[in-house]
Amino acid sequence: MEEPNRIGLTSTTMAQLEELLDELNPMDGEEGTKLIKFDLYRLVVSLGIKNQIVAPPLSEKSQNSLRVSEFDDEGVFYSALENSELVPEGIAIYEYIERLAEQGVKELYKIFRTTGQLPFEEYFSD
Repeated sequence: MEEPNRIGLTSTTMAQLEELLDELNPMDGEEGTKLIKFDLYRLVVSLGIKNQIVAPPLSEKSQNSLRVSEFDDEGVFYSALENSELVPEGIAIYEYIERLAEQGVKELYKIFRTTGQLPFEEYFSD
């Protein structure tokens, strides 16, 4: 299976991620936002793997804004998913990472819009 060299989110979910970034990082410049974007993307993918989320296909083509080589420079996410048995047969691992990110950002955004807070305590507690 050929792996993509860029990954992202759908346009709707990318806008949700940007809104979350504005809440978390209102004073930082573009470089700071980029680092936070990678961190939030990694967080929701990690939670998806940890919680064994079965992520549905994307509803539209993603905006490929993140380089895989920067997102997963040591191949940790690739290895984790390769050994997880979560990825359906015939689906590229990084394509599934996009699905996990899409699902995770939507969930995080929904919680934020409902409560006005990001659920970090829930994510990082036992």
